[in-house]
Amino acid sequence: MQVVRMDQPIEFVIRASQPDTVQALRAYAARRLSFLLRRFEPHIRRVTVRILDVNGPRRGVDSRCSITADLIDGRRIFVNATTAWPFASVTRAAHRLSRVVRRRLARAPYRGPQGGRYESTLGD
Repeated sequence: MQVVRMDQPIEFVIRASQPDTVQALRAYAARRLSFLLRRFEPHIRRVTVRILDVNGPRRGVDSRCSITADLIDGRRIFVNATTAWPFASVTRAAHRLSRVVRRRLARAPYRGPQGGRYESTLGD
């Protein structure tokens, strides 16, 4: 099975308590974001993912995933999610980002790289 990835750069900042999960988190986040944001790729300049273990080795709701998407037109979208598990935080934040990007792009007309006016073709 071939996985199609986004061409836009995804920057990762992962501060997890267990170093063996860092590569797995990075691969999982890239796969989720590629799947959820692929249709918006022409509108996205860069995506930054930050995963932080808030409480360290203590138990509780402590894994926070923050995702920032910089759009071509200069807007910045920020979402975050906090759950007990880092993979669940990534999934929840990625879904939130997908919904917010879809709403923002549907609201305002997209201005192309040369400043031309293009109406959004994204629908609900």
